Amino acid sequence: MAQIRWTEEAVRALEALNVRDLDALFERLELVEQFPTMYPQRQRGRFAGLRYLVISKRWLVYYRVASAEAVVIFDVVPALGRS
Repeated sequence: MAQIRWTEEAVRALEALNVRDLDALFERLELVEQFPTMYPQRQRGRFAGLRYLVISKRWLVYYRVASAEAVVIFDVVPALGRS
């Protein structure tokens, strides 16, 4: 089981999430602790090489599996809505 670690940038980004989104995030992170490679990895752009998960269709959470014991959350950013 991996331990979740946070960058300062990611912790600051949590302030923008409402309680419902925070609950959804922490539920997903429980799965990430057990199965750190279950989410896809970005291939291009600013977050290339990082894995990501979507929260409430509004937020993208970027993370990297640092080792078998650690997952580092890098950032939480708004998802761009596409019409």
